[in-house]
Amino acid sequence: MSNFQHPNSVAKLDVGHWTLDSIVHQTLTALSEDCGGRLIGWGYSGNSSSVRYHWCWTCSGYDGVMDVAGMLKRWRPREGACASSEDAQAGACQTLSRELHLPAITARLLVQRGLTDPPHARQFLDPKLTDLDDPISLPGVEQAAARLEQAVRDGQPIVIYGDYDVDGITASAILWHTLTAAGAVPGSVSTYVPHRLEEGYGLNDEAIRQIAIHAGAESLPGAKRQVSETLDKVSPPLIITVDCGITAVAPAKIARELGIDLIITDHHELDPANLPAAHTLVHPRLPTHADAESAKRLVSSKNPKSEIRNPKSSEGLCGAGVAFKLAWHFARVHCGSQRLPADFRRVLLDLVSLAALGTIADVVPLLGENRIITAIGLGQIKRTSITGLNALIDAARLRDEKIDAYHVGFVLGPRLNACGRMGHAREAVKLLTDATPAEARTIAAELTQENDRRRTTERSIFAEAAEMVRAQGYDRADCRAIVVGKEGWHAGVVGIVASRLVDAFCRPAVVLNFDNGQAHGSARSVDGLSIHEAFAHCQEHLTTWGGHAMAAGLRMETARVEVFRQALVAFVNARLEPRHMVGCLDIDADCTLAELNESLYESIRHLAPFGRANPTPVFRLCNITLARPPLRIGKQGAHLSLTLEERRKEKGDRRQETEVRSKESASPRLAGDAQRPSGDARSNRLMRAIWFNAGTKADQLAVGMRLDVAAQLKTSTWQGRTQLDIVVQDVRVLD
Repeated sequence: MSNFQHPNSVAKLDVGHWTLDSIVHQTLTALSEDCGGRLIGWGYSGNSSSVRYHWCWTCSGYDGVMDVAGMLKRWRPREGACASSEDAQAGACQTLSRELHLPAITARLLVQRGLTDPPHARQFLDPKLTDLDDPISLPGVEQAAARLEQAVRDGQPIVIYGDYDVDGITASAILWHTLTAAGAVPGSVSTYVPHRLEEGYGLNDEAIRQIAIHAGAESLPGAKRQVSETLDKVSPPLIITVDCGITAVAPAKIARELGIDLIITDHHELDPANLPAAHTLVHPRLPTHADAESAKRLVSSKNPKSEIRNPKSSEGLCGAGVAFKLAWHFARVHCGSQRLPADFRRVLLDLVSLAALGTIADVVPLLGENRIITAIGLGQIKRTSITGLNALIDAARLRDEKIDAYHVGFVLGPRLNACGRMGHAREAVKLLTDATPAEARTIAAELTQENDRRRTTERSIFAEAAEMVRAQGYDRADCRAIVVGKEGWHAGVVGIVASRLVDAFCRPAVVLNFDNGQAHGSARSVDGLSIHEAFAHCQEHLTTWGGHAMAAGLRMETARVEVFRQALVAFVNARLEPRHMVGCLDIDADCTLAELNESLYESIRHLAPFGRANPTPVFRLCNITLARPPLRIGKQGAHLSLTLEERRKEKGDRRQETEVRSKESASPRLAGDAQRPSGDARSNRLMRAIWFNAGTKADQLAVGMRLDVAAQLKTSTWQGRTQLDIVVQDVRVLD
C-alpha cells in the first residue's frame, strides 16, 4: 500500500472497491478540493480484480472541524460536539449536571442532541404518556373519530385497509383492537392488506371495487382478507386506511362514486394541491383544518408554505403513531369522557407497544412523541395481553431479554415484514389481531421460517447486484447513482438489497425486478440527496412512483430503464457532493478504556431507546495499543476479537503524544478533549473488544500497533449471564 505523507496532511481515505482507472487523478483532485483542500498524492493496493485507492490532501478545515479517516469510514465530531461551540456546550452541560444531578457524560450527550435546558432534558430522560400532545391536535382526528363512532353505533361494516410493512401491520392491529374493545358488532370489523407483488403499495382501484361488492365475503380474489361472512353485502362499508392513501386520488374518487365513505390516515409525503377527495384525511402535516378544499385554498394563497405545516410534534409520527392517536381520541368519543375507564386504558396501554413496533421499524426520528411512544411501548411489551405479540416474542426467544429498539429493528420487525415480502402480510395482521393461542404459535413459527428464507434470498440477490455494479462501472466517481435490475429477482426483498448497496457503495441505489416488460422495485438514498425529489425530476420515465427523501418505490417499462438510469445519474451527479459518498462515523466524545465501565453504561442507558436522530453514543479511544494478535471468531471467522491496551504514561508523555498526533494525523478536537484523563494509571489496562463483520481486516492489524478506536458500549446475555461489551465501530491506525 502506498500512503503519502506530508506535514500538512490531515487525512488518508480508503475509498473501497472503486475502479477509477484513467480518471483517478482528476477524481481525487476534485474530491480533495471539495473537502476544502489540495491533493498531495495518491496510491493503490490490491490486484487486477480489486483495487483500493488511498489519497492524502491538505485541509484547513471541514465544516469548521478536522475530519480523519478510519479503516471503514470518515470520522467526524457529531454535530454540536465540535470545538468551536465548546464554551457554550460546557455551560449547558454544567447547568444540566447541576440541576438534574446527572453525570457529566450524560449531560454532554444531551447537549449534543439539542437538549440544553433542564425542562426539556428532564422530559427526554423520563418520558410519560401524559407528555403526548392531545390527539385533537392531529389534523382530521376529530372528524375521523366521530365517523368511526357512528359506524360502530350503527353496526356498519368497517374495513381497515393497511400497508404490508410493520408500520401498516401494527397500525391495522391498533384500530382493530380499538374498535373491537368499543363493542363493534362481531365480524363487522375486517382488515385488508394488498399483496405486495400482485397489487403493490397503497390504496388501489380494484381493491375499492372488490370491497364494495363483497364487503367482507371470503370469496374475494386471492383470499387476501380476514373477513366475516356475516356482513351485510348491501350496506356499503366504511373504509379507513392506515399508513397509506394520501396520494390515492383516483381510488378515493371511485369510493365516492360507489357511495363509500373513505377515511385516510397516513404520514407519507403529500401534495397539498392534489389531495384525495375522501370523507376525512388524517395526516400530521395537513393544515389544522384538514380537508382537501382548505389545503387547496392554502396552496393558492400568497404564501402557502408558511401555513401548510402543522407545528405540533406529531409531524414525525409514523402510520402506527397516527393510528394510536386516532384510537386514543376515538376512545374518548366512544366513552363520552376525557378520562377513560380502566378497561379502555389497559387496551390503549397494550396498543402503545404495537405503536412502538411500527415507530422503530419505520425508522422515524426517535424524538418528541415518537420517543415517548417507543419508550413506554418497549417497557410494556412483555406484559402485553395481545396473544400474537406474546407468541412472536416467544418464537424469537426474547422472553428473558430486556427488549429494546435493537430487538424490534433486527429480530421482531423482520419477522413481521417477512411474510409481506415473501408472501402475504395477512398472516402477520391475523397474528396481531384475532389469532387464537394455537394459531398464534403456528403463525409466529412460520414467520421465523419466512424470515430465514428472506435472508437467504436477500444475500443471493445482493451478491449478484454488487457484482453487476462493479462490472458495469456504476461504482465510479462519475456515476453517483446505481440502477440495477434482473428478471427473477424477488420483488419482496429489492428494498433491502437497495439498502445494502447504499451501505456498500455510498450512493443512492435503485433495485428492480423485471417481469413481463415491467420493471418494479425500490430505492434507497444517502444523506444529502432526496430520492423523492430525484424521482420527481425523472418522472417522465416512470409509470408510478412514491415515497420520501430516503426511500421510494417505482414502476416503469423495462424498455425505459436505461434512459431512466441516465437521467437519474445526471440529476444525482449534479447534486450529490463527493463528501456524501463516503460513509461517516459520528463521534460523541473521547474517553479512556478505564472509563468504559458499568457506570458509563448506566449513564448513557437513560438516553435509550436509540435510533434515528438519537443514535447510540460512539466514543473515541485514543492512542490504544493492540496487545495481542487479532482473533477471527464466529462463523467462517466473520468477526474480530481485539485485545486493547491502554499503556501507562510517564510524566510529560501526554504533551509529547499530543504534539506527535497533531503532526501525524491532526485528529478532530472533540468537545471534552480538554478533560481527557492524564494517563497516570499505575498499570496498563487490557480489555477485550469485538468488531463485527471485520474478519477480513485481521491481516491489516498487528501486535503493537497504535490505534484510535471508535466504539460503543453494549450488553449481551448468554446463559443467563449479562456482560458489558466494547463493540468496535471502526479503527484508525496511527503508526
